[in-house]
Amino acid sequence: MDYYRQKRVERLQKYIGEQGLDAMLITSKDAVFYLSGASYDPVERPFIIILRPEGVPSLVVPRLEYEHMMKVEGFGEIHWYFEYPSIDGQNWYDYVNKDIGKGAVIGIEPSMPSVYRECLKAKKTVIVDYIDTMRLVKDESEINAIRLACKWTDYGMKMLHEGLYRGESVIEATMHARNIQTGVVKTTDFNYMTSSFLTAAWPAPKSAQPHSLPDLGSRMGDGPIVLMSFNRVNGYASENERTVFLGEPSDRDRRLFDQMMKAREIALSMVKPGTRCADIDLATQDYFKSLGYEDAIRHRTGHGIGLGNHEAPFLSAGGDHVLEENMVISIEPALYFDDIGGFRHSDTVLVTKTGYEIMTHYPVDLDSLTVKENRRFKKAKGAIIRKFINIK
Repeated sequence: MDYYRQKRVERLQKYIGEQGLDAMLITSKDAVFYLSGASYDPVERPFIIILRPEGVPSLVVPRLEYEHMMKVEGFGEIHWYFEYPSIDGQNWYDYVNKDIGKGAVIGIEPSMPSVYRECLKAKKTVIVDYIDTMRLVKDESEINAIRLACKWTDYGMKMLHEGLYRGESVIEATMHARNIQTGVVKTTDFNYMTSSFLTAAWPAPKSAQPHSLPDLGSRMGDGPIVLMSFNRVNGYASENERTVFLGEPSDRDRRLFDQMMKAREIALSMVKPGTRCADIDLATQDYFKSLGYEDAIRHRTGHGIGLGNHEAPFLSAGGDHVLEENMVISIEPALYFDDIGGFRHSDTVLVTKTGYEIMTHYPVDLDSLTVKENRRFKKAKGAIIRKFINIK
């Protein structure tokens, strides 16, 4: 087991000992990866780490994955059960119940499915969300992994922006994700179980609905276009979004873009240890409301990034998280108008000892993000692609 995962295991062991627990069962895919480095696709078959306050943790895995899990370092016994469900006496819970004993008090994750909980015969089960607390602040290995993800996320944004042309279809923008994956495969160790790649573009005015799915044949044209590069590389995530234009934006577009950028500056100016996440969201909302845009606010200012693209801490007015050094968050205050489109940049941001570091580096200024050239070659190539995939 590497140094950082060993420290995570020891920290969790100390906590469950302080809570008077005999053991904890770790069952969520991300938590298992966080503590062991094991990557797998669980489908319906449970994977379980049994962790006691002292000693090495053990694993319970399906027979199908036994040899694969043998490579996990720093763990004791790896017990397998044949299938899910198995015959009486050979299910995953038969081994777990025998191992922990009927008199045990055990911790379980909040995400443990109720069908699993019902199979446990312990004296008492206690919901423990401490792993989520641990994941809030990243260690050096995690920050380095997020930096790598940011590199590829910036690359995805570069391909999106440089490939943009008037008349490009939505489906064409999604195809850049394959190039990111190919780049990762060629230059680094690639774990396809813990990686995912997404590039996308929302033409105006559909860019006012950034979580919608535009018609794949929709075309890029006038108004604010929102580009998104949203990736997870070998377990760790990052995101980068930009509002771009084909040709000169209108005066109104310029004004709204500048106001979005002002909100971004307000948010970034507050990023430092000790700041309440809710206060950052309230500050950007108050700014937008002062301009009369209350109805154009459709989401919070940001969220945490780590193993997932969306995780705690949440920069939301209703949240209670406080920023700490080495948290990683997104900053993405935005305005959305159904008749015009959306105005949103998003960056992956590291909280430092005295402030912040923007980890994604694609340009943010309007001039850099305005496509002025005709890009005839891109148009010709796009026409061939659309014909091949039967997009009119």
